[in-house]
Amino acid sequence: MSFSETLIILLVAMLVLGPRRLPEAARKIGHWMGVVRRAGDEFKRQLMTMDQGVESRLNAATGDLENLVPTDEELGAEIDRAVTEAEQTYDSQNLPPPAASPDDAWGAAPIPGGLPHEAPPTPPPVTETKPTPPPEPKPAAKQQAPAAPKRRADQPPAPRSLGLSPTPPEPKETRRG
Repeated sequence: MSFSETLIILLVAMLVLGPRRLPEAARKIGHWMGVVRRAGDEFKRQLMTMDQGVESRLNAATGDLENLVPTDEELGAEIDRAVTEAEQTYDSQNLPPPAASPDDAWGAAPIPGGLPHEAPPTPPPVTETKPTPPPEPKPAAKQQAPAAPKRRADQPPAPRSLGLSPTPPEPKETRRG
């Protein structure tokens, strides 16, 4: 805040509170500003300690990961060891040396124990078939609604609606005479 803004606030406070209550109000405002400032500092301190704890755990975890992942030198030594072992195994089986490139392999004899070569299956001969025409539609027979069953003399009449159905009953014809 600038000096002019502070002076305006002080003048308004003097008018509202009066000269007797102004020092007491200033002490209370100063006290509460100190409380808020201390709470903010405590909050910042806690965030910093939490951040340091997370950072130390992260550094420990990444350090463990770096120990798990082999370096380029370790990978190179492992590849060299595997190649040497494969060459020794190949030499102990007394197999002919492999072709230097795929072009050299065209004239080479098959390696014993390799996959058997099978001729691809021949497809069945294609025969021409004439399409059959679709059957002609049959004329539709007239459908009649099923007839209501006739009531026998010894049967009671069908129950009437009590007016509880969703559709109202049809009005009956009455004769006036």
